[in-house]
Amino acid sequence: MGRRSLLRIFAAVLVALPGCLSPTLPLPPPEVPDSIGPQATNPRMWTISGPCLEGALVVVFNERTGEGAVVEDRDRDGRYEAEIEADPCDLAWVSQALGEDESARTTFVVQERTPSGPVDPLACK
Repeated sequence: MGRRSLLRIFAAVLVALPGCLSPTLPLPPPEVPDSIGPQATNPRMWTISGPCLEGALVVVFNERTGEGAVVEDRDRDGRYEAEIEADPCDLAWVSQALGEDESARTTFVVQERTPSGPVDPLACK
């Protein structure tokens, strides 16, 4: 093997090596939940649902109560549904994890919401 061949191999290794050492992109935070509503039998319990990464572990947390729920997208359909105790207009957040990677939090206000938007946009103003 000639000197030029060795230099080419060395150069190729130097070019490829940083790609192996660069950090992976972080998980994107989940979107704001697209469906939020109080349960008919217990209006202090709210059902929160929205899109997530397939198979993700999703945390929904109420800032006021300091409590939340952790659910896994076991059927891998890219959706989660969690139940938390809350009052209308509480501040909450949702995040997701997949394997060792965790996303940032997405903050939202607990108020009745359908996929087309808040039921009463002025309720928590």
